[in-house]
Amino acid sequence: MPYCKISHDLKLATVNLFEHNLLTIGQIVDCVGFTEHTFWHIMKLWREMGDVILHFEDVSYLLRLINHRPDWFLDEVLGMLESNHCPLT
Repeated sequence: MPYCKISHDLKLATVNLFEHNLLTIGQIVDCVGFTEHTFWHIMKLWREMGDVILHFEDVSYLLRLINHRPDWFLDEVLGMLESNHCPLT
């Protein structure tokens, strides 16, 4: 199966169907149209990160921050995001 982006709404629906025991895993993957492997990958990310969505303003801020300080490492950028704008963790 070729790579295709799965919408946030579909991922959220998948998680909710599973966590509320509304459908079996087989029924969920049949309904949403991706593999069981993809299902477990989505669940792993959900459990590790929760519901993370970057809005346009967040992405714009992040790009300005990186352009301003291209020599920073990612942990420094994350620290700046947490202290000045929006916590991502």
